[in-house]
Amino acid sequence: MPNFHALSSALTFPSTNVVVIGGTQGIGAGIAVRFAELGASVLVVGRNEVLGNEIVKTLETAAQKNGQDGGRVRFGFSRRDLGSVEEIRAAAEDIARWAGNGDIHYLFQSQGGVSTGFLPLTAQSMTTSFNVQILSHFLIPYLLLTHPRPVLRQGAQICNIARPGEKNQTIDLDDFRCLKAFEAGKFSILKDIKKFIFMMDLFTYEFNLRFPGTHTTNVYPGTVSTAMMLHPSLPWFVRIFAYVVFPFTASSPAQYADVAVWEIASEEGKGMARTFWDQYGREIEVDQRVKTDFQLREGVWENLLQLGGVGGEGTTK
Repeated sequence: MPNFHALSSALTFPSTNVVVIGGTQGIGAGIAVRFAELGASVLVVGRNEVLGNEIVKTLETAAQKNGQDGGRVRFGFSRRDLGSVEEIRAAAEDIARWAGNGDIHYLFQSQGGVSTGFLPLTAQSMTTSFNVQILSHFLIPYLLLTHPRPVLRQGAQICNIARPGEKNQTIDLDDFRCLKAFEAGKFSILKDIKKFIFMMDLFTYEFNLRFPGTHTTNVYPGTVSTAMMLHPSLPWFVRIFAYVVFPFTASSPAQYADVAVWEIASEEGKGMARTFWDQYGREIEVDQRVKTDFQLREGVWENLLQLGGVGGEGTTK
């Protein structure tokens, strides 16, 4: 496997604006810190103000240690809870304001995880989790791309950090969030949540068709040791496994950050123009319908637009 730390260390990002959603801890924080070390200005979006203020201080320290201060960089935090459409839309406006007259060059979306999971299972928890895990990943870049003064312009890179490659899933466009199935007692977390994962592959690919001046990717981080795996909502045996095994087998957020920065922001990575990456810098094979079924992609796109309360666009083929 390539030495991604050495590869990323050769990069510099002067006059570069980076936004990391879900960047107060874990993978997102690791990516934010790495960009600060390499000279970028960074805005972190998250829901915990205490952690948000702490990460800003960490970014400032990282920049200073690497000689990146002196007024050339700036760091900020936007407190938003992406469980509601209103907060998702507000987060996009926060990003636009932070960009000012400049552009956002890199948008990383690592929001979600076990702390925004479906348990305990209710219609409200399903809606909230869907908003965080799926809708916000779609709606924030869409709003930034269609903003009166587009914030993501030519050459911008959008990165969804999730789990690309889910196959053989059926999406009911008339029960998009599976709420009807839940009310009928037919929803299964282990089975039906994979439908939501598949949706991200579909709209990630569609973004590149509708906005060819930018590039959108869905990347798999593999196993990364974060505090999320110790969250109280997880079963006790999962937390014990994470506590005992992960420190020895999983990557740290900092180690994965080197991979993510190289895949998305290096000239070599951008030159490959891959839409789906794994944690080793390789391309992931996705369900063939992602690339061939334009009606399914359009159906997912239009449903997400409706849920986000925005107007639609034409069909792509």
